Amino acid sequence: MATKPDGHAAPARTPFDFEPQDISVSRLLLDPNNYRFLDRRKFKKRSSNRFHDRTVQRTTLDSLEQAYQLDELKHSIITNGYVPMERIIVVHYPAKSGYYLVVEGNRRVASLQSILKEEAEGVRELTSAQRSSFSKIPCAVLKSSGTSLKHAERIIMGIRHIAGPREWGAYQQALLVTELKDDDGLEFKEIGETLGIPSTEAARRYRAIRALKQMENDELFSKKAEPAFYRLFHELIALPEVRKRFGWSWEKNFFEDMERAREFFELICGDTKTEPKIKTFSDVRKLSRVVGNSKAEDSLFDTEQPLTEAIRIGDQGKKSEDASDLLSEAKASLEGIGVLQAQKLRKKDISLIDELVFFLQQLKKAAAGL
Repeated sequence: MATKPDGHAAPARTPFDFEPQDISVSRLLLDPNNYRFLDRRKFKKRSSNRFHDRTVQRTTLDSLEQAYQLDELKHSIITNGYVPMERIIVVHYPAKSGYYLVVEGNRRVASLQSILKEEAEGVRELTSAQRSSFSKIPCAVLKSSGTSLKHAERIIMGIRHIAGPREWGAYQQALLVTELKDDDGLEFKEIGETLGIPSTEAARRYRAIRALKQMENDELFSKKAEPAFYRLFHELIALPEVRKRFGWSWEKNFFEDMERAREFFELICGDTKTEPKIKTFSDVRKLSRVVGNSKAEDSLFDTEQPLTEAIRIGDQGKKSEDASDLLSEAKASLEGIGVLQAQKLRKKDISLIDELVFFLQQLKKAAAGL
């Protein structure tokens, strides 16, 4: 059971269920704040009491048509008819009586609306049977009240798009996890059980979103922050040495040291003159080979040096403890001494060679004894 910040148990949420109902497609409102849209750079949420505006609905339909390849789904509907294998899930829309907001099934409803729009525009011919079949479809009206309804919507979308067959992108999934944690008060264990993911993964997604949100709210980097960076923060959170180097607090779930955090922001953004040094989650993972080595970090933050150079310096500074590796490194180093250099060796250098020869003989005897 979720708890309030004061430690007391939160009131139990009202159970929710569904009421089957056939609803006219013209009374189904596409969700303009659908999670599918949230990773667009210039996306702005629409006011919930304006969803029914024709302009808002037309823009939402256009977005779904352009970005989510409705042509294939439309072709399937025209060819096979509308097959309601799963009911469209909707909720009553409070701002306009008799209308419903689509919770699950926006692509299918958009496809039907697009087909009917094309017929009205004279682009497509439908039979009377098709027109009737496409105009009114089986739906399931989600029944609940107050905050429980919003919670129910989130759970249904999570089951469908995180644990279910049609996954959202990582960013959208993490946003839902964050809302279940912050708005609904669920613990990571509850979120994991609800969505069918490990609780540790729910926590990692939550922390990654919190890190990205901090960048979005930073006065220096807010205009550069974008949803595509989520995957980079998701990797950063998982690497103890790296997250510590850039000022992330595991206990408090935010960057405590903003100067260090901004160093990471700069690495993933670049500037007007240079490309970002960190572009993929694999690049973030490689930072484990750099942090903690002052020379490697100097190279990392030098805009004129590539990431590969910082990694090379970092790897060079980490001595192996494996005997075979150490012998190979010693051999490679000694092979660097050429004939001309050997001719310049002094008496003390010859003595050092004798010591090395004796040491190597002792190692050989020890190895033979084993």
